[in-house]
Amino acid sequence: MKRLIILTSVALMVTGCDKTKTDTPDKTTPTEVQPVTEHDELTVVEKEDLNSLRTSPIEETANQAEFYLNHLDTSSVQEVRAFIKKGLEEWEAFNSERADPNDPPLPENTEASMEYRIEVKNHVYGSSVVETAYLNLISLSDSIEMDKLIVNRGNCRADYRSGANPITYGNSMRFFLNCDPRNIREVTAVLKDGRQIVMSPQ
Repeated sequence: MKRLIILTSVALMVTGCDKTKTDTPDKTTPTEVQPVTEHDELTVVEKEDLNSLRTSPIEETANQAEFYLNHLDTSSVQEVRAFIKKGLEEWEAFNSERADPNDPPLPENTEASMEYRIEVKNHVYGSSVVETAYLNLISLSDSIEMDKLIVNRGNCRADYRSGANPITYGNSMRFFLNCDPRNIREVTAVLKDGRQIVMSPQ
């Protein structure tokens, strides 16, 4: 009987200790998201645009740009941005109105230009006919001062014969070719200033 009571007591103790642990939900307090406040100011590009508007051909715009530049700390950023946008648009429209479509294009800096022509002549010496080939360099620029001539990357020798140096526009310099003129593939003029002109045939 005592043994039964002891077993019953042990069983009750085990049952009491084996209670299932229930998790209680954590009560989380939602955190308030604070609005991010940034110091609104003009970008570097916007400041450069504002500075350029000081030279606007529209006097009112130029004066207003000068005022904003001197009072950036106290001026409304949105107001200044609106002014920059409007000022640039007005400047572009002003230039478009002044542009004359009949005006000739501005002259461009043209590079030195030349072309070549191969001339073949037959010379009779007694009973023999000798073929002689000449290379004529024609200037397409106002003045070209030659330093040396390279034919077929140095594989064909060309000896000077006649012509003034510098070569003026439309004039030529003549060289004697010591190779078969039918094999000429590349003619390069090296100028006094170091520039090289790869010529095309005339």
